[in-house]
Amino acid sequence: CSAANGGCDHVCTNAMGSFQCSCVDGFNLNVDSYTCDDVDECNVGNDGCQQNCNNIIGSYWCSCGTGYRLNSDSRTCADIDECSIGNGGCGQTCTNLIGSFQCSCRNGYSLNSDGFTCDDVDECISTNGGCEQTCTNNIGSFQCSCGTGYSINSNGFTCDDVDECASANGGCEQYCTNNIGSFDCSCSIGYRLNSDGSACDDVDECHTANGGCEQMCSNTIGSFQCVCNNGYVLNGDGFACNDIDECDTANGGCGQICNNTIGSFECLCHSGYILNIDEFACDDIDECETANGGCGQFCTNTIGGFNCSCAIGYNISTDQFACNGKGFENL
Repeated sequence: CSAANGGCDHVCTNAMGSFQCSCVDGFNLNVDSYTCDDVDECNVGNDGCQQNCNNIIGSYWCSCGTGYRLNSDSRTCADIDECSIGNGGCGQTCTNLIGSFQCSCRNGYSLNSDGFTCDDVDECISTNGGCEQTCTNNIGSFQCSCGTGYSINSNGFTCDDVDECASANGGCEQYCTNNIGSFDCSCSIGYRLNSDGSACDDVDECHTANGGCEQMCSNTIGSFQCVCNNGYVLNGDGFACNDIDECDTANGGCGQICNNTIGSFECLCHSGYILNIDEFACDDIDECETANGGCGQFCTNTIGGFNCSCAIGYNISTDQFACNGKGFENL
Protein backbone atom coordinates (compact mmCIF):
# COMPACT_ATOMS: atom_id res chain seq x y z
CA CYS A 1 0.00 0.00 0.00
CA SER A 2 2.93 2.30 0.43
CA ALA A 3 3.53 2.29 -3.32
CA ALA A 4 0.82 4.14 -5.27
CA ASN A 5 -1.80 3.17 -2.62
CA GLY A 6 -1.45 -0.38 -3.89
CA GLY A 7 -3.33 0.71 -7.01
CA CYS A 8 -6.51 1.16 -4.91
CA ASP A 9 -8.99 4.02 -5.78
CA HIS A 10 -9.88 4.73 -2.17
CA VAL A 11 -8.56 2.68 0.77
CA CYS A 12 -5.61 0.25 0.73
CA THR A 13 -5.30 -2.10 3.70
CA ASN A 14 -2.03 -4.04 4.02
CA ALA A 15 -2.25 -7.71 5.09
CA MET A 16 0.42 -10.32 5.88
CA GLY A 17 1.88 -11.11 2.49
CA SER A 18 -0.90 -9.25 0.67
CA PHE A 19 -3.19 -6.16 0.69
CA GLN A 20 -6.85 -5.33 0.07
CA CYS A 21 -8.65 -2.39 -1.56
CA SER A 22 -11.90 -1.00 -0.15
CA CYS A 23 -14.20 1.99 -0.77
CA VAL A 24 -15.67 4.79 1.36
CA ASP A 25 -19.42 4.95 2.08
CA GLY A 26 -21.48 5.58 -1.01
CA PHE A 27 -19.19 3.48 -3.24
CA ASN A 28 -18.87 -0.26 -4.08
CA LEU A 29 -15.61 -2.05 -4.98
CA ASN A 30 -15.49 -2.85 -8.66
CA VAL A 31 -15.00 -6.43 -9.83
CA ASP A 32 -11.42 -5.47 -10.68
CA SER A 33 -10.91 -5.22 -6.87
CA TYR A 34 -9.17 -1.83 -7.26
CA THR A 35 -11.57 0.82 -8.53
CA CYS A 36 -14.68 2.13 -6.71
CA ASP A 37 -18.10 2.65 -8.33
CA ASP A 38 -20.71 5.14 -7.04
CA VAL A 39 -23.69 3.51 -5.32
CA ASP A 40 -27.02 4.88 -6.67
CA GLU A 41 -28.95 4.86 -3.42
CA CYS A 42 -32.06 6.07 -5.25
CA ASN A 43 -32.37 2.73 -7.07
CA VAL A 44 -33.20 0.91 -3.87
CA GLY A 45 -36.59 1.96 -2.42
CA ASN A 46 -35.95 5.61 -3.33
CA ASP A 47 -33.64 5.32 -0.30
CA GLY A 48 -36.35 6.57 2.06
CA CYS A 49 -37.18 9.79 0.19
CA GLN A 50 -40.92 10.49 0.29
CA GLN A 51 -40.94 12.23 -3.08
CA ASN A 52 -37.76 12.87 -5.09
CA CYS A 53 -34.41 11.11 -4.62
CA ASN A 54 -31.42 12.82 -6.25
CA ASN A 55 -28.24 10.71 -6.61
CA ILE A 56 -24.87 12.42 -6.47
CA ILE A 57 -21.33 10.96 -6.56
CA GLY A 58 -20.86 9.16 -3.27
CA SER A 59 -24.19 10.20 -1.79
CA TYR A 60 -27.76 11.36 -2.48
CA TRP A 61 -30.34 13.95 -1.31
CA CYS A 62 -34.13 14.08 -1.06
CA SER A 63 -36.26 16.87 -2.48
CA CYS A 64 -39.94 17.73 -2.76
CA GLY A 65 -42.24 18.79 -5.58
CA THR A 66 -43.81 22.22 -6.04
CA GLY A 67 -46.06 23.05 -3.13
CA TYR A 68 -44.06 21.03 -0.62
CA ARG A 69 -41.00 21.59 1.55
CA LEU A 70 -38.48 19.07 2.91
CA ASN A 71 -38.93 18.23 6.58
CA SER A 72 -36.11 18.39 9.10
CA ASP A 73 -35.62 14.59 8.71
CA SER A 74 -34.38 15.39 5.17
CA ARG A 75 -36.63 12.63 3.78
CA THR A 76 -40.32 13.40 4.20
CA CYS A 77 -42.21 16.30 2.60
CA ALA A 78 -44.73 18.69 4.20
CA ASP A 79 -47.34 20.74 2.39
CA ILE A 80 -46.48 24.43 2.00
CA ASP A 81 -49.37 26.71 3.07
CA GLU A 82 -48.94 29.34 0.35
CA CYS A 83 -51.80 31.33 1.89
CA SER A 84 -49.76 32.04 5.01
CA ILE A 85 -47.30 34.16 3.04
CA GLY A 86 -48.73 37.31 1.45
CA ASN A 87 -52.14 35.61 1.19
CA GLY A 88 -50.61 33.55 -1.63
CA GLY A 89 -50.73 36.66 -3.80
CA CYS A 90 -54.54 36.44 -3.89
CA GLY A 91 -56.50 39.66 -4.09
CA GLN A 92 -59.15 38.43 -1.66
CA THR A 93 -59.53 34.81 -0.43
CA CYS A 94 -56.74 32.23 -0.48
CA THR A 95 -57.59 28.53 0.09
CA ASN A 96 -54.70 26.16 0.76
CA LEU A 97 -54.77 22.76 -0.99
CA ILE A 98 -52.45 19.78 -0.55
CA GLY A 99 -49.47 20.71 -2.70
CA SER A 100 -51.15 23.81 -4.07
CA PHE A 101 -53.60 26.69 -3.33
CA GLN A 102 -56.51 28.48 -4.96
CA CYS A 103 -57.63 32.15 -5.07
CA SER A 104 -61.32 33.04 -4.94
CA CYS A 105 -63.44 36.19 -4.64
CA ARG A 106 -66.29 37.42 -2.48
CA ASN A 107 -69.83 38.02 -3.75
CA GLY A 108 -69.94 40.90 -6.21
CA TYR A 109 -66.52 40.04 -7.63
CA SER A 110 -65.21 37.67 -10.28
CA LEU A 111 -61.75 36.09 -10.46
CA ASN A 112 -59.51 37.71 -13.02
CA SER A 113 -57.88 35.62 -15.75
CA ASP A 114 -54.56 35.96 -13.91
CA GLY A 115 -56.01 33.65 -11.24
CA PHE A 116 -55.09 36.07 -8.44
CA THR A 117 -56.87 39.43 -8.58
CA CYS A 118 -60.60 40.05 -8.25
CA ASP A 119 -62.64 42.24 -10.58
CA ASP A 120 -65.75 44.04 -9.43
CA VAL A 121 -68.98 43.04 -11.16
CA ASP A 122 -70.32 46.33 -12.61
CA GLU A 123 -74.09 46.06 -12.21
CA CYS A 124 -74.56 49.48 -13.88
CA ILE A 125 -73.51 48.10 -17.28
CA SER A 126 -76.82 46.28 -17.65
CA THR A 127 -79.98 48.49 -17.88
CA ASN A 128 -78.34 51.18 -15.71
CA GLY A 129 -78.72 48.82 -12.75
CA GLY A 130 -82.46 49.56 -12.83
CA CYS A 131 -81.82 53.13 -11.62
CA GLU A 132 -84.10 55.93 -12.86
CA GLN A 133 -81.32 58.48 -12.97
CA THR A 134 -77.74 57.72 -11.91
CA CYS A 135 -76.22 54.31 -11.26
CA THR A 136 -72.92 54.31 -9.39
CA ASN A 137 -70.96 51.11 -9.30
CA ASN A 138 -69.33 50.41 -5.95
CA ILE A 139 -66.77 47.81 -5.08
CA GLY A 140 -68.84 44.65 -4.78
CA SER A 141 -72.18 46.42 -5.21
CA PHE A 142 -73.92 49.46 -6.80
CA GLN A 143 -76.09 52.39 -5.76
CA CYS A 144 -78.81 54.45 -7.41
CA SER A 145 -78.78 58.20 -6.86
CA CYS A 146 -80.61 61.26 -8.08
CA GLY A 147 -79.64 64.67 -9.41
CA THR A 148 -79.89 67.90 -7.46
CA GLY A 149 -83.48 68.62 -6.51
CA TYR A 150 -84.45 64.95 -6.25
CA SER A 151 -84.21 62.27 -3.55
CA ILE A 152 -84.07 58.52 -3.94
CA ASN A 153 -87.37 56.74 -3.39
CA SER A 154 -87.68 54.11 -0.68
CA ASN A 155 -87.58 51.47 -3.46
CA GLY A 156 -83.95 52.47 -3.99
CA PHE A 157 -84.39 53.00 -7.74
CA THR A 158 -86.78 55.86 -8.64
CA CYS A 159 -86.36 59.58 -7.89
CA ASP A 160 -88.81 61.98 -6.18
CA ASP A 161 -88.80 65.79 -6.35
CA VAL A 162 -87.40 67.43 -3.22
CA ASP A 163 -89.33 70.41 -1.84
CA GLU A 164 -86.23 72.30 -0.75
CA CYS A 165 -88.39 75.05 0.73
CA ALA A 166 -89.79 72.63 3.31
CA SER A 167 -86.42 72.33 5.01
CA ALA A 168 -84.76 75.41 6.48
CA ASN A 169 -86.56 77.53 3.84
CA GLY A 170 -84.25 76.01 1.23
CA GLY A 171 -81.38 77.99 2.68
CA CYS A 172 -83.05 81.17 1.39
CA GLU A 173 -82.67 84.18 3.60
CA GLN A 174 -86.15 85.51 2.78
CA TYR A 175 -88.50 83.83 0.25
CA CYS A 176 -88.26 80.29 -1.19
CA THR A 177 -90.27 79.05 -4.21
CA ASN A 178 -90.19 75.30 -4.97
CA ASN A 179 -89.90 74.10 -8.60
CA ILE A 180 -89.76 70.57 -10.04
CA GLY A 181 -86.20 69.48 -9.41
CA SER A 182 -85.17 72.90 -8.17
CA PHE A 183 -86.17 76.03 -6.25
CA ASP A 184 -85.67 79.79 -6.32
CA CYS A 185 -84.82 82.29 -3.61
CA SER A 186 -86.18 85.83 -3.77
CA CYS A 187 -86.03 88.98 -1.63
CA SER A 188 -88.32 91.70 -0.28
CA ILE A 189 -88.41 95.23 -1.72
CA GLY A 190 -85.30 97.11 -0.69
CA TYR A 191 -83.12 94.02 -1.07
CA ARG A 192 -81.51 92.23 -4.00
CA LEU A 193 -80.54 88.56 -4.31
CA ASN A 194 -76.87 87.85 -3.64
CA SER A 195 -74.75 86.10 -6.27
CA ASP A 196 -74.86 82.96 -4.07
CA GLY A 197 -78.56 82.70 -4.95
CA SER A 198 -79.61 82.44 -1.30
CA ALA A 199 -78.76 85.53 0.73
CA CYS A 200 -80.44 88.92 0.33
CA ASP A 201 -78.31 92.03 0.23
CA ASP A 202 -79.53 95.43 1.30
CA VAL A 203 -79.66 98.04 -1.46
CA ASP A 204 -76.93 100.45 -0.35
CA GLU A 205 -78.27 103.94 -0.95
CA CYS A 206 -74.87 105.37 -0.01
CA HIS A 207 -73.38 104.04 -3.24
CA THR A 208 -75.42 106.55 -5.22
CA ALA A 209 -74.56 110.24 -4.72
CA ASN A 210 -73.49 109.45 -1.13
CA GLY A 211 -77.19 109.06 -0.30
CA GLY A 212 -77.53 112.85 -0.55
CA CYS A 213 -75.49 113.28 2.64
CA GLU A 214 -73.22 116.33 2.94
CA GLN A 215 -70.47 114.41 4.70
CA MET A 216 -70.71 110.71 5.56
CA CYS A 217 -73.39 108.22 4.59
CA SER A 218 -73.92 105.11 6.74
CA ASN A 219 -75.97 102.35 5.16
CA THR A 220 -78.40 100.48 7.42
CA ILE A 221 -80.50 97.40 6.76
CA GLY A 222 -83.29 98.61 4.48
CA SER A 223 -82.31 102.25 4.87
CA PHE A 224 -79.37 104.63 5.47
CA GLN A 225 -78.28 107.47 7.74
CA CYS A 226 -76.24 110.62 7.24
CA VAL A 227 -73.38 111.12 9.69
CA CYS A 228 -71.14 114.13 10.31
CA ASN A 229 -67.44 114.40 11.05
CA ASN A 230 -66.16 115.34 14.51
CA GLY A 231 -66.93 118.99 15.20
CA TYR A 232 -70.23 118.90 13.28
CA VAL A 233 -73.81 118.03 14.14
CA LEU A 234 -76.46 116.72 11.75
CA ASN A 235 -78.91 119.32 10.54
CA GLY A 236 -82.63 118.85 11.09
CA ASP A 237 -83.04 117.97 7.39
CA GLY A 238 -81.05 114.77 8.07
CA PHE A 239 -78.56 115.52 5.29
CA ALA A 240 -76.55 118.72 5.96
CA CYS A 241 -73.93 119.11 8.72
CA ASN A 242 -73.64 122.18 10.99
CA ASP A 243 -70.49 123.28 12.78
CA ILE A 244 -70.48 122.69 16.56
CA ASP A 245 -69.31 125.70 18.59
CA GLU A 246 -67.31 123.81 21.21
CA CYS A 247 -66.62 127.10 22.99
CA ASP A 248 -70.29 127.29 24.02
CA THR A 249 -69.82 124.42 26.44
CA ALA A 250 -67.45 124.92 29.39
CA ASN A 251 -65.35 127.29 27.24
CA GLY A 252 -64.26 124.20 25.25
CA GLY A 253 -62.18 123.16 28.28
CA CYS A 254 -59.78 126.08 27.63
CA GLY A 255 -58.08 127.74 30.61
CA GLN A 256 -58.52 131.26 29.13
CA ILE A 257 -59.63 131.99 25.56
CA CYS A 258 -61.60 129.51 23.36
CA ASN A 259 -61.61 130.25 19.61
CA ASN A 260 -64.18 128.28 17.58
CA THR A 261 -63.14 127.15 14.06
CA ILE A 262 -65.08 125.36 11.34
CA GLY A 263 -65.28 121.75 12.53
CA SER A 264 -62.96 122.33 15.49
CA PHE A 265 -61.67 124.91 18.02
CA GLU A 266 -58.45 126.14 19.59
CA CYS A 267 -57.41 127.43 23.02
CA LEU A 268 -55.51 130.74 23.30
CA CYS A 269 -53.91 132.65 26.20
CA HIS A 270 -53.79 136.28 27.32
CA SER A 271 -50.62 138.32 27.10
CA GLY A 272 -48.12 137.13 29.69
CA TYR A 273 -49.21 133.52 29.32
CA ILE A 274 -48.20 130.63 27.04
CA LEU A 275 -50.33 127.62 26.07
CA ASN A 276 -49.50 124.46 28.00
CA ILE A 277 -48.51 121.31 26.07
CA ASP A 278 -51.98 119.91 26.92
CA GLU A 279 -53.25 122.66 24.56
CA PHE A 280 -55.87 123.74 27.13
CA ALA A 281 -54.24 125.32 30.20
CA CYS A 282 -52.22 128.59 30.16
CA ASP A 283 -48.89 128.90 31.96
CA ASP A 284 -47.45 132.23 33.25
CA ILE A 285 -44.48 133.59 31.27
CA ASP A 286 -41.58 134.70 33.52
CA GLU A 287 -40.56 137.82 31.56
CA CYS A 288 -37.73 138.48 33.99
CA GLU A 289 -35.84 135.48 32.69
CA THR A 290 -35.26 137.19 29.36
CA ALA A 291 -33.06 140.35 29.42
CA ASN A 292 -34.26 141.07 32.95
CA GLY A 293 -37.69 141.87 31.43
CA GLY A 294 -36.13 145.09 30.00
CA CYS A 295 -35.90 146.57 33.53
CA GLY A 296 -33.07 149.00 34.33
CA GLN A 297 -32.49 147.49 37.76
CA PHE A 298 -34.90 145.04 39.42
CA CYS A 299 -37.47 142.79 37.65
CA THR A 300 -40.23 141.11 39.67
CA ASN A 301 -42.38 138.48 37.88
CA THR A 302 -46.13 138.45 38.59
CA ILE A 303 -48.89 136.11 37.42
CA GLY A 304 -49.52 137.21 33.87
CA GLY A 305 -47.08 140.14 34.03
CA PHE A 306 -44.00 141.67 35.74
CA ASN A 307 -42.86 144.89 37.45
CA CYS A 308 -39.63 146.86 37.23
CA SER A 309 -38.32 148.56 40.38
CA CYS A 310 -35.30 150.60 41.45
CA ALA A 311 -32.80 150.67 44.30
CA ILE A 312 -33.06 153.26 47.09
CA GLY A 313 -32.13 156.65 45.73
CA TYR A 314 -33.63 155.93 42.31
CA ASN A 315 -37.04 156.53 40.85
CA ILE A 316 -38.76 154.48 38.15
CA SER A 317 -38.93 156.25 34.86
CA THR A 318 -42.19 157.09 33.13
CA ASP A 319 -41.52 154.23 30.71
CA GLN A 320 -41.73 151.95 33.78
CA PHE A 321 -38.42 150.34 32.87
CA ALA A 322 -35.51 152.72 33.46
CA CYS A 323 -34.43 154.13 36.86
CA ASN A 324 -33.63 157.85 37.45
CA GLY A 325 -31.33 159.02 40.24
CA LYS A 326 -30.28 162.57 41.36
CA GLY A 327 -26.95 163.47 39.90
CA PHE A 328 -26.89 160.30 37.81
CA GLU A 329 -27.63 159.54 34.27
CA ASN A 330 -30.71 157.56 33.55
CA LEU A 331 -30.07 153.89 34.05
